[in-house]
Amino acid sequence: MSRRRRAPGQGTRPRSGRLLPATALAATLLTAGALVVDLARPQALESVRDVVAGATAPVRQLVAGEEGRVRTLTAERDALAAEVARLREQVRRHEQLGELDDRVVDDGHRLLPARVVGFSPATSPVGGRTVTVDVGRDDGVGTDLTVVSADGLVGRVLRVADASADVLLVGDPGVVVGVRYGVDGALGSVTVDAPPGLPAREPGRLTLTALGDLPPVVGDEVSTLGSPDDRPYVAGVPLGVVVAVDPDRGQLGRTAVVRPHVDTATLDLVAVVLPDGGGPR
Repeated sequence: MSRRRRAPGQGTRPRSGRLLPATALAATLLTAGALVVDLARPQALESVRDVVAGATAPVRQLVAGEEGRVRTLTAERDALAAEVARLREQVRRHEQLGELDDRVVDDGHRLLPARVVGFSPATSPVGGRTVTVDVGRDDGVGTDLTVVSADGLVGRVLRVADASADVLLVGDPGVVVGVRYGVDGALGSVTVDAPPGLPAREPGRLTLTALGDLPPVVGDEVSTLGSPDDRPYVAGVPLGVVVAVDPDRGQLGRTAVVRPHVDTATLDLVAVVLPDGGGPR
């Protein structure tokens, strides 16, 4: 009676799949044998331990190797994740810088990128509602330079140190900005305070006061008028939009509510507007 030949590979398992369990089983049997010897003949324990150590060494090496490989792969994964985050931040920064360039297009100025690294409320002992940026005198920054973001006007440089500067924000009670508004470029000024007889503005809202007879209307864009020598404000920087007009109370200049383009509570990347090739005075 002939035996059926087993097809190649039939009924067998790859040796690689059986290596670790088989080796582990052998190590377990050897360890159990060492325990029996330990109970029966304590004097033979040292030699048995040497045998067990030699027999289980491949298992320990295999386990240690796998643990080292896992640690290496984990470190490589973390390093790649950090690099991806850095590159994404770099792309975001370049996009913001491109938007900043679109905001200030006068060839007589250049933009010095800066990042907000601190802030002080209006009640701070140093005075003024400010943010601190990470550029300063060593970078060519001086006082009374305009600071912008991708959304528009942020404020002006108030104080300068070697490697940092404090920026007084639009919306501080002491800030008055000359502006133009509407399609005709009518003149006005913007402050944070509401006119006498009207309730205080909502947080973040500003007051536009017309300097002429042309009343503001809802939807009017408001931008900076500009200052002599561009200090403290260069001309043409977007500031905000008119969202409501106050009732006519017979005052000389009509007033309106302005929503700033810049949310000062979320400032990150900004830029100091420098004269072309200029530095501090």
